[in-house]
Amino acid sequence: MQLIFRISPSVLVSSCLFATFAILANVISLVMIGKINERVQEGKRVSYFWWGTEVRKRFKQLYPGSRLIFLLDSCLFLMILCFVFLATRDLAFG
Repeated sequence: MQLIFRISPSVLVSSCLFATFAILANVISLVMIGKINERVQEGKRVSYFWWGTEVRKRFKQLYPGSRLIFLLDSCLFLMILCFVFLATRDLAFG
């Protein structure tokens, strides 16, 4: 018996967009960490491996006019939008 899974093009595109926005948000966060570490002292630097939600707040304090915050928020919003589309599509079509 052979199992064949059919994935609709809309689910495939939404999944790829979700992954793209997730990777882009991570890259933006790493850029923000680099910029934070340029300005702060040695003992107050943020680790590239263990970081959390404090990166956005510290970056906004150090660079109040930067567009990276807007880009990060946009990526997170679009990522959640893709996830909601995938979840509702999966529930509606089983």
